[in-house]
Amino acid sequence: MDARNQILERLRKLLGRPDLRFPPPETEPLRPGEHLAITQAQGDRWELAQRFLAELRALHGDGELVETPAEARLAAIARLTAWVEEERAIRHTEPDTSMPGERDVLSWAPQELPVEGLAPALEDLGFRLVVPQDLHRPDERDTLRPIRAGLTGVDAAFASTGSMLLGSGPGRSRVASLTPYRHLALVPLSRLYPNVETWLREQREAGTLEAVLRQGSQTVLVTGPSKSADIEGNLTLGVHGPKLVYAILFDDIHALIQEG
Repeated sequence: MDARNQILERLRKLLGRPDLRFPPPETEPLRPGEHLAITQAQGDRWELAQRFLAELRALHGDGELVETPAEARLAAIARLTAWVEEERAIRHTEPDTSMPGERDVLSWAPQELPVEGLAPALEDLGFRLVVPQDLHRPDERDTLRPIRAGLTGVDAAFASTGSMLLGSGPGRSRVASLTPYRHLALVPLSRLYPNVETWLREQREAGTLEAVLRQGSQTVLVTGPSKSADIEGNLTLGVHGPKLVYAILFDDIHALIQEG
């Protein structure tokens, strides 16, 4: 048996293991308009949130679940403050001194963040939200490069894989989630779906999928920190993007109902 056949035979045996969650062991033929879901997640929004966090932690990310937007605001402030303290400890900064730019945060525009009042609260505590304007300018790129933390919302999140979908556009620069050492994502439960196929189906049925995918200059699917591995399988985090990804999930559904 040549090397190619050996590899294929090994793959057949691995895919035949009964403990694998996917691909499904038996699938019914798809009807017109149906799409096969590779991963599954079930439960109410709280169970989906717990599944999302479990998947994210398995991918070397982390996060927390809180009940209200106000708690999400406090959690975001606490997380960014803790990151500043970690940076100070790494650099052995004296308690009564500060490093230039240590409280800068590469961010989506305040109106694009899904937590009201977060931007002014951070500014009151000495943080500065930096919203990129023109990445074609070398001087602006040089200004953004040292910033160690990024802050964004999400367009959608998927419980079955711990993934987050981020569209870029005016006030939603992709560099906020791609270039800093740490990425903090705010995830309303109204934007949490069991899997990507559920989100795609909803967009198709609403007739908005094409507009959603076309309205931004780029759509990024974030699944944990940036990773790379060598030929021996040694995993390295943070090679092509953030080394730390932290998600704050919060229940905005009651607030939306009250507003309605």
